[in-house]
Amino acid sequence: MPKLMEMQFPVKPAVIEGLLPAGTYLLAGAPKVGKSFFVLQMAYRVSTGGTFLDCPVHPGTVLYLALEDTLDRLQKRLVQMTEQDSPDLILSVLADTLDENLLAQLEGFLMDYPDTVLVIIDTLQRVRGRTPDSCSYAADYDTLAKLKTFADAHGITLVLVHHTRKESAEDVFHTISGTNGLMGAADGALILHKDRRTGADAVLDVTGRDQPDMRLHLCFDPACLCWELVERETAPYQEPPDPLLEAISRLVTAEYPEWHGTATELAQQLQSGGFTPNWIVRRLNAKYDILLQKYGIRYRTRRSKAGKTLLLRWVGVR
Repeated sequence: MPKLMEMQFPVKPAVIEGLLPAGTYLLAGAPKVGKSFFVLQMAYRVSTGGTFLDCPVHPGTVLYLALEDTLDRLQKRLVQMTEQDSPDLILSVLADTLDENLLAQLEGFLMDYPDTVLVIIDTLQRVRGRTPDSCSYAADYDTLAKLKTFADAHGITLVLVHHTRKESAEDVFHTISGTNGLMGAADGALILHKDRRTGADAVLDVTGRDQPDMRLHLCFDPACLCWELVERETAPYQEPPDPLLEAISRLVTAEYPEWHGTATELAQQLQSGGFTPNWIVRRLNAKYDILLQKYGIRYRTRRSKAGKTLLLRWVGVR
C-alpha cells in the first residue's frame, strides 16, 4: 500500500464529458433501434470537437469499424448528417476477428494515428470469432477482457456495439445479450431502448465504474439522422470541492504561478485545514489530474539527497 500511494498514474480524460469516461463500454439495444446512427454521430462529433448530446467532447482521431454496413450506406448517412468532412474520422467496413489479426490491425492503426482517442466496433459479434460455448461466462469475459486490455494499454476509449435480448428484465442492463461476463469485464454500458419501435423517442441508460448511473431522454431527427437530447433525468456528476485542492488554488495563481518545497513546508504555508505532510502527498498523488483539469495547476515531485520536493505550477484552466 505505501508503494501504491506514492504512484502517479497517467491522466485519462473523458472522451465525452459526463457521458463517456475513458475505458471500454458496451452500447446495446434491440436491432434497428438506431444504434449505428448513434455511434456514427458520436464518431463524427468526437473527431471534430464540440459537443455530443450537449456534452463537451475531447477531440481526436476516431476509428469507426462499421462491420454491418457498406461504404455507400455510410456515405449516404454522412451526407445527410453533415456538410463538413472530418479528416480525423476513419471508417472501415472490414476487420479481422479476435481469432485472426484484429488486435494486430488495431496496433498498426494506432501506430499510423497516434492521436486516436476513440475506437468504435459495430458490432461486437462480428469480431468475436469462434465461441465454443455461447452461454459461457468465461468465454464472454475473455472476449471483453482481451479488448479492454488492449484499450487500457494504449490509453484509448473503446465502444462495442451489441444487441439486447427479446426478454425484458427489471434491470435494463440484464437485457444485454450473453452472460454477465460481458458487463463484468467492461467498464460500463449504455442501453438505447424505445417504448415503440416506430417512435422517434428513446431512452439512453448509462452505468459504469467511473460514473454514477444516469438516464437521458433522446429524440431522433430523421432530417439529419441525428439523436438529440430532450431531457436529462440525472444531472452530470460533479466532483465535490476538495479542501486541499481549493487551498492550493488560492496559493498558486496567475499572479504567483510557482511554488516548490517539501510537504511539511506546504502544510505550514496552507496553515488551516489540518493537512499533514503525509496526507498532502497521498492526496496529491491521487488527485493531481483533478488539480490540473479543474484548477489549472500542474503537480510534480523531485527527489534528491535532501528528500522529496513538491513542485506546483499554474498553467491555466483548460
